Amino acid sequence: MGEKLLSRQHLESFSTQDLIALADDYGIDIPQDLNRRFIIEEILESTEELEHDRNADKDVTFTEDSFQPGQALPASYNETSIQAILQTPAWAFVFWDIRAAELEELRDDPAFDHLFLHIVLFDSGSAEKPSDSLDVRVSPSEREQYVLLSSGKHYFAIELACCMDGGKTRSLAHTGRIRIPDECSAVTDMQPGKKLEAPELVMLSGFEGLLRNHYLNHRQSFSK
Repeated sequence: MGEKLLSRQHLESFSTQDLIALADDYGIDIPQDLNRRFIIEEILESTEELEHDRNADKDVTFTEDSFQPGQALPASYNETSIQAILQTPAWAFVFWDIRAAELEELRDDPAFDHLFLHIVLFDSGSAEKPSDSLDVRVSPSEREQYVLLSSGKHYFAIELACCMDGGKTRSLAHTGRIRIPDECSAVTDMQPGKKLEAPELVMLSGFEGLLRNHYLNHRQSFSK
């Protein structure tokens, strides 16, 4: 431990005004007319705390054993469910899981064709029927997907379903109805093939390319 920067004897040589100024430097609130002996005690206590903290930092050493890797999350919780989180008012991140026994049963069924996400959009929270919908095909091994939502809508819900021979569908899981926050008109007016007049920052974000790629890959309707 190094020598203390301030000692009681050294502080005793200070004038009261100098002690008050020094206490202020240490962030000590000194009431008016406080006895100089108490001011010295407060300053010494503060310097001891600072010295203790400095020495504590010096004593800390890190080795490879100091960092223990966290436990990895399981790839599946063996429960059929689906969740959706809005990344922005235009994009939703969807993730789901299927019970192993249920997935095996589907794969063994000769009538099973494919899995898909059925996205429905509503103009209001009280609307009984959706105003728009789209399907995104997913493979049995996939567990997540980004979905671009149609502009001008206020609520959406997503269903995980399977398609069987003959076009019959079967619902596996679905989300609740999720509210879409109001978005900037500069973004909602963006559509593939339409000349974009948007702020430079929006153009630099690469949003135009995202719209085009999603349209080419999923043929989603971008009409309001």
